[in-house]
Amino acid sequence: MAKDNVDVVQHAWDAFARGDIDGAVEAIAPTAETRIPESVPWGGTYVGPDGFRDFLYKLDRAFDQFKATPHKVLGADDNHVIVVAKTKGRIKGGGTIEGSNVWIYQLRDGMIADAESWGDTAQVLQALG
Repeated sequence: MAKDNVDVVQHAWDAFARGDIDGAVEAIAPTAETRIPESVPWGGTYVGPDGFRDFLYKLDRAFDQFKATPHKVLGADDNHVIVVAKTKGRIKGGGTIEGSNVWIYQLRDGMIADAESWGDTAQVLQALG
């Protein structure tokens, strides 16, 4: 089961890397919650695929360039996948970020049911000015 869940999450990240937002959100359950630290402008809790699209829209509006690449995608147990992603970007206005984010996903019935991200929000806030 864990390997299948890893494949689901990896597929979503691969789609995001290609700019395929439909592919990135197809595995997100309608009631799934995605939580991003509220200390950043695009932070908050987003529900379902449309909520995740809203998160990506806010992220896109904040950056001139942004790239997040999974460095590790690990099956933690039968229901959880952990992703360590390298992030790099230039915020509109000129500040840059580079670092890592950790995502924890909970999956149910082959769908992402819950996702939460942690990263260096102090670095992001400094880059925002």
